[in-house]
Amino acid sequence: MNIRFYFQEINKASKEQLEKHFSDKKINRLTRLLQHGNLELAKFVLNAKYHRHHNIFIVRLGLKITKNDLEAEEKNYNLVKAFDLAFDRLIDQLRKLETIKHDK
Repeated sequence: MNIRFYFQEINKASKEQLEKHFSDKKINRLTRLLQHGNLELAKFVLNAKYHRHHNIFIVRLGLKITKNDLEAEEKNYNLVKAFDLAFDRLIDQLRKLETIKHDK
């Protein structure tokens, strides 16, 4: 799986915290769901941006699997919480996609 992180206006400590949180807790959940699909061809992209004016983080996640593009976006005052909410939405989309494939 190809994993990319993009950050805008986020300090180094927050970047490292989010990358560690993803690698420690979330990557296993994602790879477990992608075992039946093409794990090697999957592309995961995380975009995180901080808006000073609104004092809010915007996290956008994208997952590309063969012909399917899954996307999730969340806004929150806490970077990790915004990531967790967006990640849960992405996992829900992936589960729906898997059930559709298995029903056919």
